[in-house]
Amino acid sequence: MTSIWYRILLPACLLGCLIFFKPGALAAQEISEDYLTTPNTARDARPDPKKAIPKQKKIRFIITDDTRNTLTGNACFEEATRSMGFMYMPAPPGQGPNRSRWAKGTHNFGVKFAILVKNGPCWKRKVNKKREECRIKSGDYMGSIKGLNPSFNHEAHSP
Repeated sequence: MTSIWYRILLPACLLGCLIFFKPGALAAQEISEDYLTTPNTARDARPDPKKAIPKQKKIRFIITDDTRNTLTGNACFEEATRSMGFMYMPAPPGQGPNRSRWAKGTHNFGVKFAILVKNGPCWKRKVNKKREECRIKSGDYMGSIKGLNPSFNHEAHSP
């Protein structure tokens, strides 16, 4: 039986495997440029310009007379207000977009209404909370931490 196995059945099995599995299918395949092209693209295709440009967020400005409570220059707070879609713009009265109280008031009303629609009715509370967090992180305002007011002398007021 072993002689029949080595002489007839083993070569027949090997030949059957070679015919069934094809030697070219077992070898590594080469990828040509023709393989990567797709038949669904047209030569005269024109991309939509609105989809090609990344969407930019429109930043609105709230005009203020001074820089009090705006943390101008604080990167943390400016990033927070930008994410909400607005920034504070200090402008002295009578200059720039702050030419009259009426112009400033109508402009700020429109901006605050747009912020209300985008961020919800509690947007001002969120801004105030973020302002305090950024003040504490950066050390811009020591009075935001209760009991750590540098102008208050604890020794003079202790019993």
